[in-house]
Amino acid sequence: MLNAILQDICQDYDIMPARKTLTFTLPVAVNSFGQAPMNLPADYLRAQMGECFYYNQGVPYPLIPVDQAENDALVTTAGFNSFPVYFSTDMSTTPPIAYFWPPPSAAFQAIVRYFSLMPDITDTALTPWFPNQNYLITRLTGELCKGNDDDRANSLLTDQEEVNAGGAGVILRHFLQQHGDKSNRAVTVKLDRRRFGNSFERLRNTKQIGW
Repeated sequence: MLNAILQDICQDYDIMPARKTLTFTLPVAVNSFGQAPMNLPADYLRAQMGECFYYNQGVPYPLIPVDQAENDALVTTAGFNSFPVYFSTDMSTTPPIAYFWPPPSAAFQAIVRYFSLMPDITDTALTPWFPNQNYLITRLTGELCKGNDDDRANSLLTDQEEVNAGGAGVILRHFLQQHGDKSNRAVTVKLDRRRFGNSFERLRNTKQIGW
C-alpha cells in the first residue's frame, strides 16, 4: 500500500526528489518515416516544462513539446535535417521513445530534466523518498481504514480544511504550496512557444519544400 501511494505521488504531482537530469546526444539517424527517434529512460514520466534543450557552440536551443499526432503530421522529406525545434514522446512503448523534428543536422549535446517513476521500496529499513513523512503516515492509515470499512477513513483522507486540519489531502496541499525553491521570486506565466515568442520554425519556408 505504501508503494502504491508513492506511485500515485509520482504520477500525479511534480515532486523534486523524483526529478532527474538526462544528458544525451541528439540522434542523427532517422527511421523509415524520416523521424529521429531515441529511447528514453524506463522510469521517464514527463519532462519538466521548459527543461529540454540542446547546445550548439554554447548557445542553448529549447525544444518545444508537441503531441505525437502533431509531430507525425510534420514534413520529413529525404535529406531534410536542421536545428531541431519540436519533440514528442510515445509513452505506449517500454522504454518510452522521443522523436525530434526536424532531424538534427549534427550530434548536438542535449539535456532534459524529467520527473521519474521512483522504484518501489523493498527494504523496510529504508526511508521513503517523499520528504513529508506526516502525509505518508496519515494517507497510509486512511487507506488501511478504508480497506477495512473503518469510519475514520474519511477524516484521515479528507482535503477539506474545515473538516479536519490533519487530513492527508490538507497536509499534501500545504506541502505543495511551499514545495521547491520558488518562494524567493515571482511566478511567471509560461506561454506556448508555438504561438508566442520567437521561434525560427515559424518563419515561412520558401526553399526546402517549396510551398
